[in-house]
Amino acid sequence: MELIPVLIIMIPIFASMIVYLTDTKYSNNVVFVAQGTLSILAVKYFIEFEGLKEKHLLNLGNWNEVVSIVLRNDKISMLFIFLTILIWWMILIYIWDTKKRDSKFIFLLIFLEGVFLGLLQTNDLFTMFVFIEITTILSSILILYKMDGESVRAGLYYLLFNSVGMMFYLLGMAFIYYSEGTLNIDILTAKINIYQGLNLTNLSYISIMAAVGVKSAFFPVYNWLPKAHSAAPSSISALLSGLLVKSGLYVFIRINSMYGLETFREFFIILGIFTAISGAIFAVSQKDLKQILAFSTISQIGIIMIGLNQLEGETLGGIMHIINHGIFKTLLFLSGGAVVSLYKKRDVTKIRGLLKNYPLLSIFMIVGILSITGMPLFNGYVSKSIIKYGVYSKTLEYLMYFIDILTLTYFIKLSQIFFGEKNINLKNHKLGIYKKIPLYLLSLACIIFGNFYIPIYSLFTEASIKYINLFNISEWLLFGLKAAVAYFLYRIIVKKDYNFIKFLRRTNISFSSTNFLFILFITIMIIWKL
Repeated sequence: MELIPVLIIMIPIFASMIVYLTDTKYSNNVVFVAQGTLSILAVKYFIEFEGLKEKHLLNLGNWNEVVSIVLRNDKISMLFIFLTILIWWMILIYIWDTKKRDSKFIFLLIFLEGVFLGLLQTNDLFTMFVFIEITTILSSILILYKMDGESVRAGLYYLLFNSVGMMFYLLGMAFIYYSEGTLNIDILTAKINIYQGLNLTNLSYISIMAAVGVKSAFFPVYNWLPKAHSAAPSSISALLSGLLVKSGLYVFIRINSMYGLETFREFFIILGIFTAISGAIFAVSQKDLKQILAFSTISQIGIIMIGLNQLEGETLGGIMHIINHGIFKTLLFLSGGAVVSLYKKRDVTKIRGLLKNYPLLSIFMIVGILSITGMPLFNGYVSKSIIKYGVYSKTLEYLMYFIDILTLTYFIKLSQIFFGEKNINLKNHKLGIYKKIPLYLLSLACIIFGNFYIPIYSLFTEASIKYINLFNISEWLLFGLKAAVAYFLYRIIVKKDYNFIKFLRRTNISFSSTNFLFILFITIMIIWKL
């Protein structure tokens, strides 16, 4: 039982090796055996340690914990582990009819799962660095896997810019080791003393947060994300948006808990507002279905940042929205990928009649849209409500409503694909059973997490969320009002596609300009600390 954290990491890695070395479509089935074993072990581990009310540490090699590799699990890490296993299940099933014979793709995908699970459990900054770097490399290969011009450019852009960010992580790690003599997160949490001015401790925080800002796609260093999401296969786009971008947010939670720097809490709320609004505005301007979903991810990351940095220190809303976003955004990217595959188009102004041609696929996609826009009875409403409940000013509350309206606006724009007449030319294009199963399960999860949130989240938190009322008439009226305002904006501005909207859609920030924005991001943090 003590070694389950190691097995959680190694089982996917060993399964990926078997797939790669045997290289047959039949041996590829071993990934489902591995995934099933992984699921059972994770549940058994959670139950055996009584829901991990106290953190569980596993010292590998029994060295002094100051220098040893230690795995650490608590309720937050287990919540992320369960989300990881769920989303990997969905991706594996979704791709199985087309990728089961591609052993190299399966190898990369399952190896990446093991590495990501290692990242979630690590308790020292250096091992965390190693896992993040391997995750970045494997993700880059999967992004450019199609090897066409767009995917190669996007994959290399993703790899290079994330590598630039991780150089600053390495620098920050060196600063904190020189200052405190250890990289163990628990020891550092107890030892770190925060002083005024730019001492090594504060500089280490700024350097590591700069890297986290890139990994998490904070404003203004998120330019890599829409490029990567747009170029990658739909299954990898779903994985990137639903889970891998959350690696930065997970590290953000752990690093902030370690340093306890309250001076940056308001800074990250402001940053979250800029990320949410700018991402939503760019999403409104897009016509490409995958680009709309990609910029939507940036906007939702901004909302999560607001939730993770409540001034009272309550991060529950942000953590819940990470989980909910992982579920509904995976659903949206997978269903969107199915639409693109069936219609051979990505322009939402040219895709028509989805509701009549593919009613079941339409229902799946509508569930995802209602979830992300925060309609009561769906999971996005619950986490967004908790975040709004914890905001500290009316101004911020109104800004949250504005972000909701923008979210509804770009999904109203996307929703035009549902309308139109049936196309007889699509009668031979059908959605396979392997595509339907994960879409059905993810849709069901959106509804279950939106209605039975109290018993589900009580397993991972002692905080009460009974104040969320799904049948509060004022909340339904508010959602209807926001939807009406969003539809008005769409009709009078967005649909007419004015020149400024076209300008936003064509905006392309070069790699050198992105690096300049990265340096600007670091400079702003330094000035804020001063």
